[in-house]
Amino acid sequence: MTNPFNTLRDRRLAEATREFHARGKSVVRCPTCQLAQYACICPYRPELSSRNEFVLLLHRNEVFKPTNTGRLIADALPANTRVSCWHRTEPEPELLALLADPQRHCCVVFPDDGDGPSQAHAPLADPLQHTTFLLLDGTWKQGRRMLRLSRWLDQVPRLTLPDALVRGYAVRKSLHEHQLATAEAGALCLALAGETAQSETLLDYFSLFNLHYKATRGCCPAPLGDLHQRLLRKRG
Repeated sequence: MTNPFNTLRDRRLAEATREFHARGKSVVRCPTCQLAQYACICPYRPELSSRNEFVLLLHRNEVFKPTNTGRLIADALPANTRVSCWHRTEPEPELLALLADPQRHCCVVFPDDGDGPSQAHAPLADPLQHTTFLLLDGTWKQGRRMLRLSRWLDQVPRLTLPDALVRGYAVRKSLHEHQLATAEAGALCLALAGETAQSETLLDYFSLFNLHYKATRGCCPAPLGDLHQRLLRKRG
């Protein structure tokens, strides 16, 4: 199935008026995972299904970044992921229609700072409930700005991931304890929705991405280990 993130990236590349150069532009990258060819993670990409879905609302700077982790959600859950570029005053009509759909349970995943309506922090009560998680995909500063300036998001409930859930999984150091990579946030949303197996697999895929990204920066293949074997077994 087509990865919706890569579809957006290809469209933006076709529209671009100048060539984009990522850090390490001399690296020969896999066109799909954007890591060095010798560190490609495509053979380990999980194939997941979910009763829930994600909307990745990307800051324009994120589309071309090889460090972006939102793409991992689109990789693993292509049928359950929608991708849209953020615009302060002119959001895509399809996105507005999705958020206004009375048949959907939508929420913006972001820490509660008192600026908007907040969702309960407990696991979703109905195990059959379908939830649309909207993830603001950018730096922490960009995400806060996107939320603050998007008046069309004012009426969408905000979901704050429970402290215990966030503290129970921490791969990276961040300036604030609630700061998570987009893929981490997506995995914890699945855990909150009761989809533990999908959550654990997405977290494994995120950990693998980190390992192979370090290998790309170090100009050497990533060492194979239990993480690789675990993801291969889940594919098989």
